[in-house]
Amino acid sequence: MKANNYSFKKNQPASMRWWHWLNALAILGLLGTVLLRKTFLSWRTNAVFIQSKVEEAGGAVTTEAAQSIAKGLRDVMWQWHYWIGFALAALLVARILIGIFVVKKCPATHAVQSAKGIPALPPETRITAVHYTLVKTGYALFYLITLYMVLSGIALYFKQEIGLSKDFSHLLKEVHEWLMWFFVGFTALHIVGIFIAENRGDKGLTSDMINGGN
Repeated sequence: MKANNYSFKKNQPASMRWWHWLNALAILGLLGTVLLRKTFLSWRTNAVFIQSKVEEAGGAVTTEAAQSIAKGLRDVMWQWHYWIGFALAALLVARILIGIFVVKKCPATHAVQSAKGIPALPPETRITAVHYTLVKTGYALFYLITLYMVLSGIALYFKQEIGLSKDFSHLLKEVHEWLMWFFVGFTALHIVGIFIAENRGDKGLTSDMINGGN
């Protein structure tokens, strides 16, 4: 790659821009449901709250009943997680089609090509090229983990229909939940990176993702 190709300022086709913002909404929506599940809609916390309030009012409720109510409240919200997950699956398919027919680039191969071109660059531009390559590698990892999240999420949703064993379902779920933290970190780094780029040599990245750029 040429030195001037290690720039984030590139023309963004409309399909890619629409995909970017819809995908961002889906990721944030999924993270939001996880946050609610772990905080305000935690069935363990709410079960204790329900039981204590009923007892304060002079009633009685078993621990099992309180937990069932708390889980029922959480499950209403959790349906949103499933539907947004299916939307993310559709967006992943759309991204593959955009990569094939519009931008005609694979994130993984793009990162490899970027890395291969670094040794031929003059020393003063290598830092920029290394940074660019690391960012593109992060994007490739993002797509790879998104693929796992989509496939594992669909498998867990249809686990009874496809006959997944309890142990394998548990493994998929554990990895699925653990990898959600990757998206938390990626989102934070992405926002910080855009902020830094906008104040240095790549001004207009955000507006380019809205209007397409030059």
